[in-house]
Amino acid sequence: MDEKTLIENVYTHKQDAYSPIMLNFQNGTLSGGSNFSLIESKNKRNPRKRALVMAGVNTYVGDLQDNKEFDTYICVRNKSTNTATIVPVQQSLLSNHIYEKMERQENRPMLSKEHATKKLLKEFGGRRASRFVANHEQMMVNVDVMRKDLDETVQSSVAKGGEDEEDNTLPEVDINNAEYLASIVPKFDKAATKINEIYDVEDVVPQTLLDRLDEEAKSVYSTPLESLPIESDYLRECIMRIQNKEITTKQDFLHIKLIIYMDALQSLIALRKRQMKTVELSKISEKVENDIRHRFADPNVAKSCTRTTFSTEKALTHFIVLALLISDKHEVDVNTLSRILRTSKERIITYAHIVNARPKARSDMLSLRLPSTVPALTASRRFQRKK
Repeated sequence: MDEKTLIENVYTHKQDAYSPIMLNFQNGTLSGGSNFSLIESKNKRNPRKRALVMAGVNTYVGDLQDNKEFDTYICVRNKSTNTATIVPVQQSLLSNHIYEKMERQENRPMLSKEHATKKLLKEFGGRRASRFVANHEQMMVNVDVMRKDLDETVQSSVAKGGEDEEDNTLPEVDINNAEYLASIVPKFDKAATKINEIYDVEDVVPQTLLDRLDEEAKSVYSTPLESLPIESDYLRECIMRIQNKEITTKQDFLHIKLIIYMDALQSLIALRKRQMKTVELSKISEKVENDIRHRFADPNVAKSCTRTTFSTEKALTHFIVLALLISDKHEVDVNTLSRILRTSKERIITYAHIVNARPKARSDMLSLRLPSTVPALTASRRFQRKK
């Protein structure tokens, strides 16, 4: 139609007048019958207007928000006369009164990042998330003390030994086996001419899994560092750098997903049991656990989810590659890897060599190199599958 709508009336904001109110409900929408009231404070020094909605057993409250920068209007059109009226409106964000009650009881800001994350994980998270939050609330101990106890427990269990334990050292390598190397090293571009073209992330961690880790990445990003179920100080520092950024990017959230995967790989490298099926590898995501059990189990063993030297070596190469990928300069300290993976520097350098990372001159930093510039392994450092 060429006929234009005629604006018949325009009403302006008045200080003492009540305008229509647009209600926005936090964490949900209102359905069914409800009663609305407007409450105004009699305190002249601090005047305050609040919206109140009674919906069954639930009560929603929120302050009326007057924007000092601009006014908000809605346009109401009469179809029969094709005329319109422009009416000023106010807005209010309503939240359930239970949050104010919790604020008074627990003496904490309403919907603080830590509290909101814990509540959402406990109510809507999976089995592991709910269990983690419940255990954290019950224990309420200093995280440094807890980490020290865990380290002592692990060390004592390794010292005592057990029927499921294996030798803590990695196997000697003596014969070149190209097929075996290809099975433990992530796929890479041998003809790459730029460092960032050597590895494609989806060749190290499946893209289908990365696409399913969005919620876990957001949860890790919003959770205070001391509450994260990650023991590695190196991985915690990587997360802290991302959390401290003023602006986060899509690449940062990808790095968080890779860190979640690295945490599970570190658990696999430290594992001494041969069977991975019932072992908890990640306290953050069962999706990551299931992927690692499938991809890192020895294919030459009939029983599924069986861990052998093949699993450990494959996990080592993948961990080193991921450590290089989450670094801005594609570098990582060999001493850090040696400490957190409990493996000698010499062996870390050997596994780094086969993923195209070499130590920098007069430095302990491993740096990713173009495959064409990496020399072949010496005869004494060649790999073979141990039977």
